[in-house]
Amino acid sequence: MTASKEGQESRRTLSESSAEDVGHTGSRTRTNDDEMWRNELAMNADSSAAQPEKREERSPSTGNSNTRFSDAVDVVLRVLLVITFFKLETMTAFKREIHEEELWLYKNPRRPDIVRGGELLFWVIVAPFLVTIAFYWYTRDKRDFRAASWAWTLALCMNGIPTSVLKITVGRPRPDYFYRCFPDGVMVLNTTSSGLDTSILDFNCTGLPGDINEGRKSFPSGHSSFAFASFGFIAYYIGAKLHAFDSRGRGHTWRLCIAVIPLFIALLVAVSRTCDYHHHWQDVTIGGLIGLLAGYISYTQYYPSIFSPNAGIPLVRWPSREGSQYQRLSGKDDNGSRGDRGGGDAVRRPLLAGKEESKWY
Repeated sequence: MTASKEGQESRRTLSESSAEDVGHTGSRTRTNDDEMWRNELAMNADSSAAQPEKREERSPSTGNSNTRFSDAVDVVLRVLLVITFFKLETMTAFKREIHEEELWLYKNPRRPDIVRGGELLFWVIVAPFLVTIAFYWYTRDKRDFRAASWAWTLALCMNGIPTSVLKITVGRPRPDYFYRCFPDGVMVLNTTSSGLDTSILDFNCTGLPGDINEGRKSFPSGHSSFAFASFGFIAYYIGAKLHAFDSRGRGHTWRLCIAVIPLFIALLVAVSRTCDYHHHWQDVTIGGLIGLLAGYISYTQYYPSIFSPNAGIPLVRWPSREGSQYQRLSGKDDNGSRGDRGGGDAVRRPLLAGKEESKWY
């Protein structure tokens, strides 16, 4: 019995000593780890090397603030463009010399406007607004409605400035300038002119100053430029929705026919300006090109190209910081491929950050 008790006590002593050794070893290990951690922190604090930058995700409030600020800037810019346009319209045009051999170009009779200025202004504003409202009613896509509204208003504002600047700097007489200058048809020349070239006619106009000044604003045609800016935007907008200009719509003639109807309306407005002798054909041609260019530049500020497979889908205004600034997202999913329209998976709209696709597409 005594031997067995002594054996048990010796084993208990060995166990306790082993546990104490393990405890001391663990505490030493923790102490060493703590010291290494403190040393590493101290070295990192003292190091002049660049540390990895912590990525900060933008909060929703920051995005809303950016959007509101951007909207305010856009509104102010459009208002300034409109004010500048109306100011330019009141300025006096350049007085260009008229040679005797070209007088026949400006002796056409005065006719009333086939398309009056007030009517044109009404329709170039109302037409794109009604088209975008109709699309919004059909799809309930608020993002698209906002993008379209910004685009067509920018098109009209951008179109007005170059049109008015060219009018007052070029100073080309209208086809009916002679009868604006001499309403009774009797030409009166300035006999006190000291001009050396006798082929230049120095008119002493007897008409109203406002009519005479407007008679020197033939190039380019404002009716033509505004018509093509507004109805050109409608053509881009509808054509993109129908994919009339990209590979997805090829072979469907009806899509292209619908898309070009607004351009045909703008063309009729432009031609009418030559029929009522208010513009030369060169005036309406250049005016139409200015309008088409202003409409397309404004459209591509908020949408991809009309020739893109993603045509008609608004661009992401405030993309993620992980991409480049003003990034235009591709139309691919996470696997790098488009969703299958024939499959059971829901088709997503990649340019709208995962928003479900509209029934229009």
